[in-house]
Amino acid sequence: MIDKFHTDSTQVQNIIKGFNLTKSLLVSSIIIGEPHTGKKSLIRYLYPTVQFVYGGDMEAVKMALEEQTQLVIYDFEKLTNIENIDFENRRIIAIANYISNEKTIDSLFAFIYHMPALKDRVEDIDILTKQFSKEVTSNLMLDKELEIDTKLLDISTNTHSLKRSIYIQAFSQSCTSKDIEEILYYYLYNNMEGNNDYKEYLPFYERPLIEAGLKKFGSQLKLSDILGINRNTLRKKMHELNIH
Repeated sequence: MIDKFHTDSTQVQNIIKGFNLTKSLLVSSIIIGEPHTGKKSLIRYLYPTVQFVYGGDMEAVKMALEEQTQLVIYDFEKLTNIENIDFENRRIIAIANYISNEKTIDSLFAFIYHMPALKDRVEDIDILTKQFSKEVTSNLMLDKELEIDTKLLDISTNTHSLKRSIYIQAFSQSCTSKDIEEILYYYLYNNMEGNNDYKEYLPFYERPLIEAGLKKFGSQLKLSDILGINRNTLRKKMHELNIH
């Protein structure tokens, strides 16, 4: 059960209002949007006791329709022979990542909602980032609160990539030198196969070393002293690595 659906988006709040207004009616609705936009979570929040069934399993859908007057069908686009399904005197809530036949959808559903992607509801990104950060901190049993760099957040695949980018930041902030060594070990073990691998993979160490040093110490001169190398050598290395 989901206690609350976190959103500041006017579009999403209007979807919630629409569903709430029709809860007492035996009418069917569909919510459509990109994967990982929170469609299923929203419906679970609105209909916590209604059975969910996978649209790719036609037999399970038929059986559920025989037993239930209320039903949520997710991945609705995977359902076959839609025209043979009887929605009469039932409240069917469909969740779809896309629609392939608009006429069929119009004939089956009294209400059609479109869930916006995260890029179209930027006001929710901060809310979800805070929510996921707490979840990640708990799951990884971290001792301190995460410091999220918003420039590194990835919303290309909505909440899926957003949460992943937060996990990556959490690990980056909490990993030990041993963790880093193991990551490099497995990466290099799986990818080394050329004749010039030493030169190719050396930047894995040099680039972050120089970029982090420049940000931390503020000047090439100070960084060259810290690293114990000639300033011209540092400049040459920055040119080779295209570091500005």
